Amino acid sequence: MKDFFVFDEDDKKLWIGFAVAALIFIIAFSLYAGQPFREIERAAFFLLEDILPGYVIFKLFLGHLNISDNKIADRIIVSFGLSFMTMDVPFFLLKYFRPYEDNTDEKAWGSINDSLLTFILLVLVIGIAFGVKYYQNKKKAPA
Repeated sequence: MKDFFVFDEDDKKLWIGFAVAALIFIIAFSLYAGQPFREIERAAFFLLEDILPGYVIFKLFLGHLNISDNKIADRIIVSFGLSFMTMDVPFFLLKYFRPYEDNTDEKAWGSINDSLLTFILLVLVIGIAFGVKYYQNKKKAPA
């Protein structure tokens, strides 16, 4: 993992902030709605789907990027944007432009649950990002 990226103090502050925000979200909405496990699932899916893939891509390829004076805000904004481009857009394309069999029954892609499709996309995006970085590191390394 050290060959790919290193966590610094800003990363620790960022993930502690995400954990505190998720905990506050879970407690507040569990008290209001009365469904704590549903809120835990929603918070976990937000972090896994809308933050983690973009954060991994940011750390692997754009770690040197500074848009403003606040590095943590830069990481949050860029991570969210990259996650939207790599997770939400392909999910929409796979979900709504999938092939139907005679437009009468959803047998081809309809059997795949949305959570499973999200997990498959998450593994693909993170796996491809690490694969590309591994290839770049092998290409740069002297033989």
